[in-house]
Amino acid sequence: MSVSCSDPIFWFCLTNPDSALITTIATFIISYICVLKKPPMMLLSACVGSVSAIVLFIAPPPILAADQTVDQTLVANLKMAATMSDRLHMLSDQQLLYNFSSNPMYSWKPGSVCNANAATWPVLSTVGATVAQLNLGPCAMLAPHLHRAHNLVVAVSGTTHTYMVQENGARLVQQVLTPGMMTIFPQASVHSMYNMGCGNNQLYSFLNDADPATLNIAQAFFMMPKDIGLRIPAIGTGSQDGFEACRQRCGLSTKASPNGSLVV
Repeated sequence: MSVSCSDPIFWFCLTNPDSALITTIATFIISYICVLKKPPMMLLSACVGSVSAIVLFIAPPPILAADQTVDQTLVANLKMAATMSDRLHMLSDQQLLYNFSSNPMYSWKPGSVCNANAATWPVLSTVGATVAQLNLGPCAMLAPHLHRAHNLVVAVSGTTHTYMVQENGARLVQQVLTPGMMTIFPQASVHSMYNMGCGNNQLYSFLNDADPATLNIAQAFFMMPKDIGLRIPAIGTGSQDGFEACRQRCGLSTKASPNGSLVV
């Protein structure tokens, strides 16, 4: 599971593992020097705080699973076209193909969500649909999230456990998807998917909106102003490391994952 860190040492769990390591080492060294030169109770806190601020300042921002529009001009022109024939003349044969593997989010460690939507594939800007390739590596999961569109998910490989809560008062719906099986997550329902196996699972998600968006519940909740003293891992490429029991069974390391989450 992801580590949750509380104040006053929240800096120890930076989203970038290298930054966290640098912070720890630098804090120890500078704090030790301060203790030798000055009374500990006077400057130790200041030294620790200074190192934390410096490392947080130089640390690169986390990569978020948010799509960037590849061609805003083409999207605008397609939307202004009077007919389907006009739109076709704007598009080359190559632009009518989409390669999920070339999506910048594509990854199997721990996994990824690769969207073909209005932003990543302009041809969909007037179609009102999104197709997402869901790649879940061993023990990977899609954290609880929601969309502003209905969502059909079809399993291609592996065995994937899904969970869904449609609204307040509704029961938890649990499914097990194997290849060829499909489930639905209604618009705005909170849902999650989990690969409890040691192989790679792949699914495809179909949404009835060219811009359905994704809102990860936990990460959004802890972006709220009130400081409750917790650090939640960055969304990364859309997937994150799951239960440690599964990772141990599959012989996976307990080190920090590429998306910045830590497991214990």
